[in-house]
Amino acid sequence: MRYKNKLLFSFMFLLAIVLFGCQQNDGNGGSEGNVSLRVLHSFTGSQPQAPVIEPAIEAFDQTHDDISLNIQTAPGNDILDQLRTEMAAQDPPDVFTHWGMRRTENYIKNGIIPDITELIEEDEELEGLYIDGAFDPVTYQGGIYGLPFQGYSYYLMINKDLFEEHNVEIPTTYDELKEAVVQFNEAGLIPFAANNHSVRYMMLTWFAQKQTVEELRAYATAEEEFGEDLLEAAEKVQELAALGAFPDGYMSLETAQSLEIFHAEQSPMFYQHSWTVGSIDEELLDTYEVIPFPLGDEASEPTVLAGTGHFVYMSQEAFDDPEKREAAWELMKTIAGPDVAKEFIEDISNNTALNVDYDESKLNPIFKQVLDEMNNAEKLLPSYEEDLFASAVEGEYWPLTDALLLGDITPQQYVDQMNELIAENPNMQFD
Repeated sequence: MRYKNKLLFSFMFLLAIVLFGCQQNDGNGGSEGNVSLRVLHSFTGSQPQAPVIEPAIEAFDQTHDDISLNIQTAPGNDILDQLRTEMAAQDPPDVFTHWGMRRTENYIKNGIIPDITELIEEDEELEGLYIDGAFDPVTYQGGIYGLPFQGYSYYLMINKDLFEEHNVEIPTTYDELKEAVVQFNEAGLIPFAANNHSVRYMMLTWFAQKQTVEELRAYATAEEEFGEDLLEAAEKVQELAALGAFPDGYMSLETAQSLEIFHAEQSPMFYQHSWTVGSIDEELLDTYEVIPFPLGDEASEPTVLAGTGHFVYMSQEAFDDPEKREAAWELMKTIAGPDVAKEFIEDISNNTALNVDYDESKLNPIFKQVLDEMNNAEKLLPSYEEDLFASAVEGEYWPLTDALLLGDITPQQYVDQMNELIAENPNMQFD
């Protein structure tokens, strides 16, 4: 009898241990005090930011015993579809990276992303950390919804040797640019190593050369209609296309493919987004130079388009769980923190949204010129395309602008249709 009682006691004791362990694991997938976060980001594979972002997230996972990360990736634009699917299924990741309001507006309006203004204001570590205007693309009707980490700018790079070889003057105005296009065409070169993104950036820059931030916002909110300034910018890019300034098939070229045309010295000019700087062939750096974008006309002002492009968010579900909120916040501050920002600048030649000290001797020389142009700009404005569109506008804006570049619509039709598009979908974030 005593033997049976001892067996029963031993069995009950082991059962209690198992049940206790199960209870501790229930709900968060780890040991006592362990918080599990599902993380989704797009900086993987061949993405230029991957060498910084992936190790930073993995290091966080390894150094935080109380936090367990389930890391998932969707490279580049693939994250758009994955997030749409997960958001529609009401299964958002706890922490994720994404673009600003142009991509996240609906998630904010649907209560999937929380207002983190209070977290930002209460965290002394963030004071003075971010550049002026860094939060603008994630500010919606007074609330802030993400932490900024990646910046952007547009830059014009030339091959100095090709300009000298063909005795072409470096253009400072649109008329001089047209003349350079004609000369390079006659020499058998493709004037611009460009794709349709490049040409949109050109149009946006000529338009912005006559605008202020307040005026750009007025167009975005439908308080003002586009008029002569956008018309003239649209006429310029359509004229350049007609002059043969861009490669055959440029509308379908990947950005990396357009850069290869420049590397092959088939083109003397390259106008693009700053994320491409880290992909520039280092053996050719001495032949390259960043120059100011040509002025549209006498009424235009030298302008650099730059701002903040990528942010890190947490879900409302994570925010509502105190333990997850604290863990998510620590991870967000790591991704949008000074160590990552410094590596962005020094290691991958990528703009950042942070005020951070860095070693100038480690800078890619072209990237140093890009930063100098931004720091010395007479007028620094956000890109209309990057910062100011409502989510519903962007999906229509790209094909509409492509129709302009292909000559399927006139510049005036383009302006008229843009006004209709904005009137139907005004930006509501500033209300």
